[in-house]
Amino acid sequence: MKELRFENLYSPEYYHEVPNLDSRIAIRKFLDARETMGLAGISLSYIDTTPTDDFEKNFIRTIYLRHALIDLNNSFDLLLQIPWLYFRAWNEFNRAGSLRTRELKNRNEIIRNTDDWVYQAERECSIAKLLSYLNKLGNPIKSKVEDFIDSYVQNAQKLFTVRSLCNTLKHNHVLSFKELYSTYNFTVNINGVPVNLRENNLGIEYKQEFYDQEKSEQSLGEIRTVYSSDLAIDIEYYGGDLFRFSDCTHESDMLNISDVVSECVSYYDALVVSVNSSTPIKRSTAIVF
Repeated sequence: MKELRFENLYSPEYYHEVPNLDSRIAIRKFLDARETMGLAGISLSYIDTTPTDDFEKNFIRTIYLRHALIDLNNSFDLLLQIPWLYFRAWNEFNRAGSLRTRELKNRNEIIRNTDDWVYQAERECSIAKLLSYLNKLGNPIKSKVEDFIDSYVQNAQKLFTVRSLCNTLKHNHVLSFKELYSTYNFTVNINGVPVNLRENNLGIEYKQEFYDQEKSEQSLGEIRTVYSSDLAIDIEYYGGDLFRFSDCTHESDMLNISDVVSECVSYYDALVVSVNSSTPIKRSTAIVF
């Protein structure tokens, strides 16, 4: 079998099978990964890296960036499924599987050649299970997977990774970019003259009570208004809830478009290198007709 490089793979129907392995399914996954990585590459190629204050241009950049993030993250997951399905690693975590533990087990037993068994096997694929299986085999793919995970998936030294940003998109459906955020223009009247605090590099802070609508003499709590680089309004009920404005914003999570693009490009390059330098699975496992 030729080395599994992106440029020289045929489609699955050109390959033969041997017992105890699933070559054609693995080839299909490799092709799916190639297509997904190609889509990520196209998205990244359309992102103009020239800094600009044009809101529309920045908005378009973030659209391409969202697609790139999702496709890059999916590419890694698809690549994990290649050895998972090829070696039938999923079978080790079925009931009575030799690697099954309380923590690492399939939710349902997977039986080959039943309806949707491939889909079920795909769903059960996880980093922890695959690494456990590859470790048992002493397979060199394990170290490549671990190196990539340490650098680009679960790197605690980075403010974000492609994986963490995709999780944010999954749970919050939004990424906040500094280039798309406009600070609040706060104007106060000083001796009859309107003064824009941001333009004049000024700040202000004041508190005021708020009252029951029916009982105007009864103060319910306090509103605290602060403007420094931006406006923040906190509301606190006496003896009750505090509602912080900071909890409503994504200010601490705001990203620079260029930083995210840079991480995506590094992720893409590292993934391509890892794939193209991989040791062939086995030369005897599939035959090109």
